Amino acid sequence: MINKFPGSCGECHDRVAAGAGQAVNQDGRWRTYHNECAPRRVAPPRGGHGGWHELPLVGFDLEGTSTQPLQTRIVSAALVHSDGRRSDWLIDPAVPIPADATAVHGITDEHVRRHGRPAAVALAELATAISKLIADATPLVAFCAQYDVTALAAELTRHGLPPVDWDRAIIIDPSILHREVEPRWSGSRQLGELCGYYEVTLANAHDAAADAQAALELARSIAARHPHIAGLPPAQLHGRQIEWFAAQGRDLQAFFDRKGRRETVSLEWPLETAPRPERPRPTTPPT
Repeated sequence: MINKFPGSCGECHDRVAAGAGQAVNQDGRWRTYHNECAPRRVAPPRGGHGGWHELPLVGFDLEGTSTQPLQTRIVSAALVHSDGRRSDWLIDPAVPIPADATAVHGITDEHVRRHGRPAAVALAELATAISKLIADATPLVAFCAQYDVTALAAELTRHGLPPVDWDRAIIIDPSILHREVEPRWSGSRQLGELCGYYEVTLANAHDAAADAQAALELARSIAARHPHIAGLPPAQLHGRQIEWFAAQGRDLQAFFDRKGRRETVSLEWPLETAPRPERPRPTTPPT
C-alpha cells in the first residue's frame, strides 16, 4: 500500500517521501520502500495435488449502475465455463446509468439503448442458466460473490421473475479463499492485485466476461497452491466459506471499532438481505 509517512527505504536506505513509495508488512513489521525497491510478493508454488479445481467450474460476474447490490440495475453479465464456453448479456436497465458507474465499466446509456436487451428478458435467461448449473451441482465462481448474488436476486424480485434457489448453490469466492490462506496480507485485495500475485491474466478489468474468467482462474490458482483448500468437496467448501466470511468480517469490524470508525461490516454471504450502510463522509476536507 502507499506509504502514509516518510521513511528510509528498506532496500537502498535513501529517503522516501510520504505518499511516494510503499509500506510493506514483513513478519508483522511495517517497512517503507521506493516503488522500484519494494520486494515482489511471490505466491506459493503450484502443487501436483488434485481437487475441485480440476472439475468443471463456471465463472460468474455482472456489472451494474451502483455499488449497492440491493439497489443496482444490472447492465451486463457473463457466465464463463472452464472448458471455454461463455454466455454474455448486455442489458438495458431502462434507467440512467450514472457517470461514475460508466467510468468503471464503460457502458453508456446510448450503448444499452442501441444494443442491450430488455431487462426482464435477459435476466430471466441469466437466472435460468444459473438455475441449471445449480441443479447440475456445478460450482459457480464469483469474486466478492455477495454483490453478484444479491444484485441478481434483487433484480429478479424487481421484475417479478422466479428466484434462483441460492440455498442449493455451490459458490466459490476467491476473495474469501485468499483471505483464508493469506491472513497477514497487507495492501489491496482487489481482483487485479490478486490476479498479479497468483499469476492470472485479467485482460480487461470490469468487463463482465473478463472478470468472470479471471475469478475462475484465480480460484483454481489458489486451490492449486493450497492442498487443504483443494481437498475440500465443493459443497463443504461452500459451507466453510460462510464461516470464514463471517469470521473475517468480525475481525474487520473489531478493527473499525478500535479505530473509532462508524462502519458496520456485513456478515452475510453469499446473499445479503440488508442494505449496505453508506460510508460516512469525511468531516473535514482532505488535504
